[in-house]
Amino acid sequence: MDTTLEALRNLVQTHPAIDNHAHNILTAANALNYSQYPLELLTTEARGSAIEVARTTLPHYRAVRQLAGFFECEAQWEAVKKARDAWVQRDYVGLVKKCLEGTHQLLLDDLLTEKDVEPILWHDQFTAASSRQIIRIEAIASRILKTLKPETKADLQTRWNQFQRMFTLTIQSSIQSSKIVGFKSVIGYRTGLEVDVDIKQKDPDRCSFAQLMDDIDPERIANKPFNDWLVVHTVELLQGSRKPIQFHTGLGDSDLILTKANPAHLQPLIARYADVDFVLLHASYPHTRDGGYLSCVYPNVYLDLGEVFGMLSRDAEESVIRQSLEVTPMSRLLWSTDGHFHPESFWVANRHFRDALETVLVDYVKRGDYTVLQAMDAAADILFNNSNRLYGLGLPTPTMNKSAASILTMTDTPIKPAVTSARPVLDAMLQSHPDSFIWMQFVDYTATVRVRMFPIREFVKIVQNKRRVGITLAVLSMLQDDYLAPGGSPTGQFYLEPDLSTLCRNAGVASNSATVMTFWRTERGDAMQGCPRTILQDIVTKLKNEFQLTVRFGFEIEVVLLKSSEEDDGSGYHRLTTVHSWSNMTVEIRKALPLLEEIVTTLDSIGLHIEQFHAESSPGQFEFILPHESPLLAVDQLIKARQTINHVVEKHGYRATLYPRPYPKGAGTASHAHFSISPVTNETSFLAGILEHFPAVVAFSLSQEISYSRVAAGIWSGGEWVAWGTQNRETPIRQIAPGHWEMKSLDGLANMYIAMAALMAAGYLGMTSKMPLNMKDCTDDPSTLTPEQRSSLGITTTIPKTLEQSLSALEANDPLQRLLGPEFVRNYCRVKRAERAKFAAMGESERVNFLVDRY
Repeated sequence: MDTTLEALRNLVQTHPAIDNHAHNILTAANALNYSQYPLELLTTEARGSAIEVARTTLPHYRAVRQLAGFFECEAQWEAVKKARDAWVQRDYVGLVKKCLEGTHQLLLDDLLTEKDVEPILWHDQFTAASSRQIIRIEAIASRILKTLKPETKADLQTRWNQFQRMFTLTIQSSIQSSKIVGFKSVIGYRTGLEVDVDIKQKDPDRCSFAQLMDDIDPERIANKPFNDWLVVHTVELLQGSRKPIQFHTGLGDSDLILTKANPAHLQPLIARYADVDFVLLHASYPHTRDGGYLSCVYPNVYLDLGEVFGMLSRDAEESVIRQSLEVTPMSRLLWSTDGHFHPESFWVANRHFRDALETVLVDYVKRGDYTVLQAMDAAADILFNNSNRLYGLGLPTPTMNKSAASILTMTDTPIKPAVTSARPVLDAMLQSHPDSFIWMQFVDYTATVRVRMFPIREFVKIVQNKRRVGITLAVLSMLQDDYLAPGGSPTGQFYLEPDLSTLCRNAGVASNSATVMTFWRTERGDAMQGCPRTILQDIVTKLKNEFQLTVRFGFEIEVVLLKSSEEDDGSGYHRLTTVHSWSNMTVEIRKALPLLEEIVTTLDSIGLHIEQFHAESSPGQFEFILPHESPLLAVDQLIKARQTINHVVEKHGYRATLYPRPYPKGAGTASHAHFSISPVTNETSFLAGILEHFPAVVAFSLSQEISYSRVAAGIWSGGEWVAWGTQNRETPIRQIAPGHWEMKSLDGLANMYIAMAALMAAGYLGMTSKMPLNMKDCTDDPSTLTPEQRSSLGITTTIPKTLEQSLSALEANDPLQRLLGPEFVRNYCRVKRAERAKFAAMGESERVNFLVDRY
């Protein structure tokens, strides 16, 4: 069995789904009212006598067999209905619960009908997250029209004025509501999708809106100028709101004008209102390719893959997915059932979609078009992540994202779903090395990597939730030598939750083991404030959800290789190479080549692929460059790579140190970070926020007093002034390309999760306030400029020169504190001051040895 494909199949079938377009379910009293709500609607849009014919379609035959298995009855339509009737009468709530399994949240258009259905809140008992509402604008217009009844024709203009005012206020109020996450138009059903984008600029007398008021049927508004006005006016109000509007496109009942349901008709509207997001419902079938094309060329268009699943044959359903993947970016595809009235409509749609998606993704993996991980990401994005981001739902990413569910079957109790690499690694270890060990790791506020080790069978219990790993809260105040900072307490504990996506074999060390990074959880299992990985994850999620911003990091690992010695001025270490210079191949560097190549090949053996490596400027200093990755993964890999480098060099009796300035007269050692955002639309506000809050960010990126030995001019370490410059290595922020920068005021003593979270938080603050970028591109070393020249560039602030200065800047920065967590910031500052006092009391040699031994 191919375990990687099994992991993909399992993810597709089990990953929680956000149903981004659905309708309310019938009350129990109406669930068997088949004359009004035919059960055949599960597989057809036909009505009336056409339903009889629809019972001979492939979708109907397939659904009968599937529902027969669901209800455990004979595979005949009447037998299915009889078994269903019994279940509805016996336990309707239980039936609904069964049908909604796997649905994490519902986004409900509750204006499909005003009777016979349950309210939105009723549905919340079946989903992990509370349902949210989608507002149907034509239904709002209909409700308003019914309240306006003029006595004479002369009142029509007054009525039109009243309608405009009431409709506008209703939409504006809905935009402000946290319960309402989007809007919807069924203009495709009424007068077609060819909306006149200039309708509001036309002469009211020629459009005769006032006169139309007397002729419009409030029950079914089907006047083209009026319908076009509703859409255009709503879209105008939505500008800047970040709430999308859905359009019924393609497939529908006989009330639909099929020739006018092609989403291509919406292109002028989409192009005109580029800052409003449009969702094309129902896969635009049979115009799926047109919908996919619009989603490809317009960044504000999303293609919903709803309703068709259950309504089409198996081949057609798979074809819809293949067509949608032809050109549509994966970030633009959404999932929905269009479930309505009968709960089985949700069950059938979900089953058909997951089966079709599994078939298509597995096929593309086998053909080599996707890797397994890319296919897993695609499934998770379509089912959950894209809707979470588009509608601003703010839901935490499911822990089973990229799941290899039921990772181990070695015991009677199945393990809860976990993430990608876990199954192959754990399975292999259990089969070949059942006596192996797992190191559960976390990084504290001193950037010390703390480790708990478990026999692998005990680790299985942790993953199965059979036991928990409690850690004393004292770690929030603990220094490197385990002493508590003043104010710290040994009372209380938190719990480590393994992030199985990080599970990786230990290499270069004499240990049959693997490491896994962890999240910190409270007693109740909630995310704990102050968990470094959670802080980073949360701010990256906010950037994604609120600004549709994708962030990537890339790190440069600089280390100085040392030989252990009690000589060399009592430092305890001396240089591995002395004949040394930047990007040079000296005689001593050639002697070190076998060691350097062993480092790279060892990293490669565990999936950490170094892009390049070379000699840096300081004696014994080398740099290894990691590829760009998503933020949490990038920092996880940085920690793992550093550990592996040390494992390899320690085998040969050496030490690889991150110490910022081993030799006062030599170049310093940094941990430069590349960071990029996409799209680059708001890059100026993002950069402006980083520069505005930079003195406070430095409290995390230059986290020890020795770190500030690199805040100096002329040594290519970022200089002394808060500034930015294109390819300027004497500014702390070097711009490399639009939306791509390097942070230079950063070293290996920082907790990189927190440092990068603070950097991203500063960018986020700039975007939320739409901060202008008043600082200009600096092409020189700012320290060589006159005060007037710096002022003309907007360079007015120096980088803190001491740890105390940066901590004070952080404590004075309320917006950054609120974003990162005030309690966390207080703990962090307390630890850093205690750490500073400890090192100040040491002699120079003792301090250097202490830090080199640990970093």
